[in-house]
Amino acid sequence: MSRTRTIGGKLFEKIGGDYNIYSEGDITYNSNKSINFTAENGVTFGKPKAAPPANLATIYVKVRLKDPANYKGEFGFDWVDADLETKDIQKIQGVDFANVDYFYKEPSNPAELGNIVEKSTNESSANTAIKAKYEFNSRGKHIDLPYVLIKPLQEITLSIEVNRISGTITDDEIAITGDEFYEFEIVGGEKNGKIAKKKLTDGEKEILDLKIKCLAEAPKQNRYEFSHSSSTTPNLQVGGVVVMENKVLKLKFRVIALVSADASPSDKAKALFKKFKDNDIKKYLNENSLNQAGYEVEIENQAMFDAIDTADLDDYFYAFDKADWKTKNLFKEQYNKKYWGKVLKPDGTYELEPDGKHYKMVLTDNPPKPQDVITEDEDVDTKTFDFYKEKLKSKSKSYEGGIILLTDYESPKQTSAFSRTSPLNHYGLFVYQNGVEKKDIYAHEIGHMLGLPHFFYTDKEKEAYKDAKENILGNNEPEFVLENGKRIRNKNYMPGINKEILIAENKDTKYEMTNAFYSDKKALTTYLNNFIAHYQGKLKTTNYDDASKANINTEISKNQKAIRELTTVTDCSYKKYNLDCYLLKNDYIKHLKRKKQYLKDILEQVELNVLFFKQNTTGNFMDYYNSRLRFNCNQIKIMRDDSKNFIEEFCKCKTPIKKK
Repeated sequence: MSRTRTIGGKLFEKIGGDYNIYSEGDITYNSNKSINFTAENGVTFGKPKAAPPANLATIYVKVRLKDPANYKGEFGFDWVDADLETKDIQKIQGVDFANVDYFYKEPSNPAELGNIVEKSTNESSANTAIKAKYEFNSRGKHIDLPYVLIKPLQEITLSIEVNRISGTITDDEIAITGDEFYEFEIVGGEKNGKIAKKKLTDGEKEILDLKIKCLAEAPKQNRYEFSHSSSTTPNLQVGGVVVMENKVLKLKFRVIALVSADASPSDKAKALFKKFKDNDIKKYLNENSLNQAGYEVEIENQAMFDAIDTADLDDYFYAFDKADWKTKNLFKEQYNKKYWGKVLKPDGTYELEPDGKHYKMVLTDNPPKPQDVITEDEDVDTKTFDFYKEKLKSKSKSYEGGIILLTDYESPKQTSAFSRTSPLNHYGLFVYQNGVEKKDIYAHEIGHMLGLPHFFYTDKEKEAYKDAKENILGNNEPEFVLENGKRIRNKNYMPGINKEILIAENKDTKYEMTNAFYSDKKALTTYLNNFIAHYQGKLKTTNYDDASKANINTEISKNQKAIRELTTVTDCSYKKYNLDCYLLKNDYIKHLKRKKQYLKDILEQVELNVLFFKQNTTGNFMDYYNSRLRFNCNQIKIMRDDSKNFIEEFCKCKTPIKKK
């Protein structure tokens, strides 16, 4: 007869007269002729009929920054703190869980899309969402494994906090094993080949230093965990680190200046370039910000900066005519701009937010004097790039690549700089006069370029997420409405790309006409040529009537005109076009599916971020109005994935690679 019995952990039990078993978790055994044992993690099989050790030590190891106050972003480091008993998340990168406002909730139905929901509506799900994006020790779920990203040949020192939960430490030791990519050293310990180990002293807590050196680019993310052992305990994993894939990714920019044509534009450009150089912006990006994601920034016109007092700057600035730009709504004189400022109380101190840590910031008229400003309402960045490229063409020169654009004018809005997350392969950064010397704004805006949304979730972000979802799923508005007793088409109706694809697949037509749409240059050119080739062939083999021939020739002519316009386009990114185009049915369906993928990629930028905090409560680069110091592991993964878009953008207009 078979029997099953569960024994509570931390008990000595003699089973079948043959074995002693000690386990920190429950033990279940089944008896039927033979005895089979299955137990939770932490099993110790004793010698036959021997008593278990009397007071085994239970420890866990926390890996943290060695000197948080002096951390300057030299490497990527991300961690969470969880309660030992409940396993609930307490802090994320040192920020209280209470400061999380929203989180991404996975859909219950795979065919649906998830939602960004308020944390307060479901605290447990928010807790689960965080755990799903961070690594924990497999034995003790409360033991987090922080994420680390260091560049090849870089060496860092972290802190090891050895915590004793129970028992007595006697001859216990911890060890961690390196490989061809990473070398470890526990300061004060010993090395045995690739194994670094250290004997522990008894006590509730012991602080040690851990040195990590990256020997070579690591092709994939890997876990390196500490083992805890003594003469009476097996090697148990008790904490460690997750070292992220760290192939160095290149970002190349040309730095140019936007100045007015009056009063020595070259001197104004030189003044901007000197600010960029003297503030070591390139060094900051490579050593204290983007390096956390394994990026290396190159300045294409570095030679100009190295000889800025003698270099010919003319190739690196665009001088605009104020009167012309006023007509184009790109420049405004005497614009009364408001500024973000602190609130001064009667006692001479500044008012704080309810958290008592951050200054309350409000829009003020200080300074009240009118400013000359350059607007960002008319896509001034892309327009400037186009004007600049035309200037280079006039000199039989060209440049295709990422641009950092500095100007000596301010913005009419409360911004120091701006970039875009859409299109996904947009690599232009516009920096206003009041932002040229602010190092962290470069990291913030390049973060946007590489796909990062803000670390908070305000009306702007909510609307963008809602629009992308409705473009995929539809907005549940009726297609037709009654107006003055008549049935008319609802102008607010949005069927969604899923329905559009289904309609196109079932439609009994050979081709579709479109005139306002998103595409990339390469794919669109291919679709247009496919239509032309197909119907030029049909005209030779099919007996059309005169009216049909005339229609087909008109459609071919419109496609040929569109192709001519495309040859003048230098921006290969996925963007909006306003062209009369005719596409074959299969190409039109591909075109719709490409749009769906693009929309999903936009949503993915938000979904992968997972958490959104109260504004001005974190040290994250994508927050506002605070000391911005770090990216988290999810942001790093988004940025590294986006490198594919950067490569494709500047490799002869290849179609962007789909994100996974």
